[in-house]
Amino acid sequence: MKTRDRILVTSLELFNLCGEPNVTTIDIANEMDISPGNLYYHFRNKDEIIAELFQQFETSMHEVLQSPQEEGLEIMDYWMYIHMVFERIWEYRFLYRDLATILERNEKLQKRFNRILDKKAANCRLIMNSMRDSGIITITDKQIESLATNVVITGTYWMNYQQVRNLGDNPELEDLGRGVYQVMSLILPYLPPEGQEALEAVAATYLE
Repeated sequence: MKTRDRILVTSLELFNLCGEPNVTTIDIANEMDISPGNLYYHFRNKDEIIAELFQQFETSMHEVLQSPQEEGLEIMDYWMYIHMVFERIWEYRFLYRDLATILERNEKLQKRFNRILDKKAANCRLIMNSMRDSGIITITDKQIESLATNVVITGTYWMNYQQVRNLGDNPELEDLGRGVYQVMSLILPYLPPEGQEALEAVAATYLE
């Protein structure tokens, strides 16, 4: 692996483990056992590293944020779709846990992250309309708009919630399942009784 790529991999690991504000370029160089000068040859500062990692994150999110369009999808299919989105969030969780701190320093990243949020909301509306057309849920256009906002908020700030609830501890991979459940539970009021039972059955199996 090239030194530049190793810097990005190591930085991502440290940012996720320790939090981006707590990691310096010296920490990254020490972890890699290279000189600071070697690191600065590839990246002039930490913000350049973050910008490169954000580009990777952005590409990954746009790939996964493709609404499932197949006919005959069931609750489990939508559950797995949300889980894939959460997997991308987990992979770059430092961006979500230190979101305000990072975006305040870079207006371009702020605009790009907002476009990702808009894409999430748009995909949620498409999915809700598809579920309504398939008879899975009963929901109005106004309720879809509200639900899309709540889904984006829950997905975006789930890591922050887990961090506050477990101060001093690093987030666990199992938190993804709980986050997916919180998002999926938002549609419960719009499901018929049998649909609610199906969702709870999936959740019970999945969260085990």
